[in-house]
Amino acid sequence: MTVKIVFPCLVILSLNLCSFHAQILPNISLGSGITAGTNDSWRSPSGEFAFGFYSLPNNLFLLGIWFDKIPEGKLVWSANRDSPAEAGSIVRLTFAGQLFLTYSNGSVQPLYNGAAASLGFMLNDGNFVLRDGNSEIIWQSFDSPTDTLLPGQVLAKGRKLYSNAKGTADYSTGNFMLQMQFDGNLVLSAYHFSDPGYWYTGTLVNNVSLVFSPNASVYLVNSTNDNIYTLNTNVSAASVGDYYHRATIDDHGNFQQFVHHKSNSSGWTSVWRAIHEPCIVNAICGVNGMCTSPDNETANCHCIPGYISLDPNQVSKGCRPETTVNYCADPSFRNFTIQVIDDADFPLEGFQDLDRVLNVDVEGCKEALISDCYSLAASLVDSRCNKKRAPLLNARKSTSTKGIKALVKVPMKISNPANPKGEKKNDFNVVAFLKISLIASANLAFLFGVIAIYYHPAFKRFIRRKHFTNATTIGIIFREFKFQELHEATNGFNKTLGRGSSGKVYSGILSLNDTRIAVAVKKLEKEIEKSEEEFMTELKIISRTHHKNLVRLLGFCVEKNQHFLVYELMANGALSDLLFGDGERPSWSLRTEMVLGIARGLLYLHEECETQIIHCDVKPQNVLIDANYNAKIADFGLSKLLNKDQTRTNTNVRGTMGYLAPEWLRNAPVTSKVDVYSFGVMLLEILCCRRHIELDRVEEEGDNDDLVLSDWFISCLNSGELEMIVRHDTEALSDFERFERMALVGVWCIHPDPVLRPSMKKVTQMLEGTLEVGIPPLLR
Repeated sequence: MTVKIVFPCLVILSLNLCSFHAQILPNISLGSGITAGTNDSWRSPSGEFAFGFYSLPNNLFLLGIWFDKIPEGKLVWSANRDSPAEAGSIVRLTFAGQLFLTYSNGSVQPLYNGAAASLGFMLNDGNFVLRDGNSEIIWQSFDSPTDTLLPGQVLAKGRKLYSNAKGTADYSTGNFMLQMQFDGNLVLSAYHFSDPGYWYTGTLVNNVSLVFSPNASVYLVNSTNDNIYTLNTNVSAASVGDYYHRATIDDHGNFQQFVHHKSNSSGWTSVWRAIHEPCIVNAICGVNGMCTSPDNETANCHCIPGYISLDPNQVSKGCRPETTVNYCADPSFRNFTIQVIDDADFPLEGFQDLDRVLNVDVEGCKEALISDCYSLAASLVDSRCNKKRAPLLNARKSTSTKGIKALVKVPMKISNPANPKGEKKNDFNVVAFLKISLIASANLAFLFGVIAIYYHPAFKRFIRRKHFTNATTIGIIFREFKFQELHEATNGFNKTLGRGSSGKVYSGILSLNDTRIAVAVKKLEKEIEKSEEEFMTELKIISRTHHKNLVRLLGFCVEKNQHFLVYELMANGALSDLLFGDGERPSWSLRTEMVLGIARGLLYLHEECETQIIHCDVKPQNVLIDANYNAKIADFGLSKLLNKDQTRTNTNVRGTMGYLAPEWLRNAPVTSKVDVYSFGVMLLEILCCRRHIELDRVEEEGDNDDLVLSDWFISCLNSGELEMIVRHDTEALSDFERFERMALVGVWCIHPDPVLRPSMKKVTQMLEGTLEVGIPPLLR
């Protein structure tokens, strides 16, 4: 045995490729562990893959799997990409058959804590697996990929790959996602920007999976394993016997297949890629960035004229206006210039880009852009001027934009340049002084006159109405609709989608320049207590929220003493209809994805958007489902939009009974923890597809403990009979570890004391499995 271990290592040492590794064993026995910083690892029998702590700069480590026989040791999987470990951290396959990562500070991240494993194996295909006493695989790294697939690996429906963040040594989760959607479509998207996708296969078939076969072919199969779509077509020259293969979504948003020769150090070579023009990747240069790619190989990021980088060291993070101006403040005063960029484009995409002007030249397109204070840029394609509103996400200059002209508004800078001719600075110009004094006096007189008129009772109502309809004065950058537009779009408000606490919602079709857009129009029926300025400011804040799990606000209408909000239409309706309706219930795997999506959306509202938004009415009726079964939170910001005091805690309670946090009812300060409570109630409902309170529920065997859902969960957790809740859901039972973890998170969220409830950030981490879930205080 000793000879078999040492001899191969001597050969590798002679090639300067050997590190000091643990022995190559056929299996990893219970009790085995690896400590970060020791260079130990669990290697595959071939020695080609290793499982252990992958070294990063600053003495940090990722628990992962990498190619171990090539100098660069390419990482292909990681368990803690967003939470690197310090030296001294330990991964251990415990004697109880669980796999845990214990950080040096004592915190624990469970990788696997289900039924007891008997052995672990690092396989030759790069898959790390745990087997039970019957040699059945009960956990494998292939089921939870990060950014890479290896030959023999399958990306099943609903699963995703996420790119790394941009940077040579940054392995944290980046901006781009490859998703095998439930509808059968394989899609690349910039998921942080609610992107529907910039590349897709169009395979709308049920139960589709992406297969990276052992012979390095990449294709899609249906439920009967028939090949329905082939991705790579020319990799036969790079056989798996001579080359390592991997398929990766990179930090530029491309999905590529790479090969590396096993016997030399020539590096990784791309043999297939989904995107052949790098700049068509959405949001590749962030907000207000422009992508240039003259060779169709590399993508370079620059700021659009008039904007400067948020991070000078990484322009791809996006840009901000160098000078902030309100293009709509005074249409008679030109506070910007129009710059024309040859062979560049602001591509036509999405709802905000539907305004077009036909049969114009460059000057005509300039005039169209100047006259529209909402638009920030435009593209002149042939004789068609396509105007662009914020956000400016996908400006590009590459081979496909030849002949297109991009036009952009560039704010004027206000400056006091030095006197170029050297005149004395104390020269007094009497004529200029008199002109300035006269203008200032006239402006003051006009201002006093306006104030007097505004506060005169006979004119106050008229002035308020005129100001209210002129939303442009504060720079609203999304669309203001006319009442007649919405009346025609909804066929006279004929089709009601539903009715909420703030008003009715109607479905409609907007026809704009031969483009039909499905929308949901909410008519606000509650009294608006805010001033017009406050109302429009809140609308502006809501319009700036952009997240995959939030329903997008497209525009508004204030006319005829009525208030309307226009949203994107969600094809699959409300989550409540899916959970509690008469149709087929969503699958367990889909429900878990929905839970994570809702949690991430609330985390964004609480901690990541421009201004914190507390929803105040989280419930399944306010979660809508799009065509791809992504869960999106609706009606966020309405509580603040309709009421002057967001934190008022008197008897004017907002929200829905059953989902209300106790502090609403005891006059305690209201914080974001009210949303955490409501989310916890809804989480328990999603887990078992039933309402929180069912007073007419049929009692089983005389036991009415399950009439209130949270009481039933707590009772079952205390008695160790949690399986009772999903005894009829075989899919949830087979994934009982995750079900139990989510149940514990739900119980944490509904604690009566808001101080003891976790934040949505911790909730999300616990649901994802990156933070250990302790025993809630509500349990005995």
